[in-house]
Amino acid sequence: MMNRKLLLYFALMVFGLYVMPNTVSIFAGQHTFYSSISCEKCHSDVLSQVEHSGYVYEKHKAAAGNTNYTTYLSLGGISYNGNSITDYNNNVWNWNASEQKWQNSSNPAEMVNVSLDTNRNGQIDSSEICMLCHNATLFGAGTHTGATVRVCDDDRCHGNRIYADNSPEILGSYSNITAAGYNLSQSNVHQAFYLQASNLSSSYGISETFGRIPGNANGSFISRGYWACEGCHTDIIVNITIPPPPSYNHSASNPEKKRYLP
Repeated sequence: MMNRKLLLYFALMVFGLYVMPNTVSIFAGQHTFYSSISCEKCHSDVLSQVEHSGYVYEKHKAAAGNTNYTTYLSLGGISYNGNSITDYNNNVWNWNASEQKWQNSSNPAEMVNVSLDTNRNGQIDSSEICMLCHNATLFGAGTHTGATVRVCDDDRCHGNRIYADNSPEILGSYSNITAAGYNLSQSNVHQAFYLQASNLSSSYGISETFGRIPGNANGSFISRGYWACEGCHTDIIVNITIPPPPSYNHSASNPEKKRYLP
């Protein structure tokens, strides 16, 4: 009888250990602890907006497919000159052509080449492009889901008024694109709007990237400075009807004089 009770006890323990991760993931948050997350299953509306953004979608898709750029992000790069990447610790990574990887000159055994093409089909699919902005590993942020929120004026994306740790040579872009946040904060027609938005907190908490607070932080949250980017680079469809002004009958023999007063 005792043996049966012990067997039942151990069986319950084993079953509990087996189902606990899934149980915790269901009740502790809305994301499960899976290494492969299909974002479009829950965020199909967002994906649809991204896919129909035209020029913006194509450019970000190309950026997500550029392993020089994704590796640069994952290393915490602060400069790039075509053959080497300098990271936030001032380590220099050189391109190793034979290994097809970036090699740490301070530790030659350490070589990386980060790709977002997780299904290895040679292109960036819609589900993979999400990771360009939401992959925690790329930004040196540790989260239990492996996902985080970064926005346009992140230090290593389009820069902000404090930091612009991106290099235009990576994507063959002009410096005014890769340092858009910094340029917006200077004396130009967009400055007032960008600075006002930068002084507002968004609903997204900040994650210290590679041990330092990002330059677009506002208190404990990411600022709303990215609104300045979205204002010009997103489309909002609005159904609106503007009624014509009421017509005035000029043939009246005794018009109201106040209509002609300045």
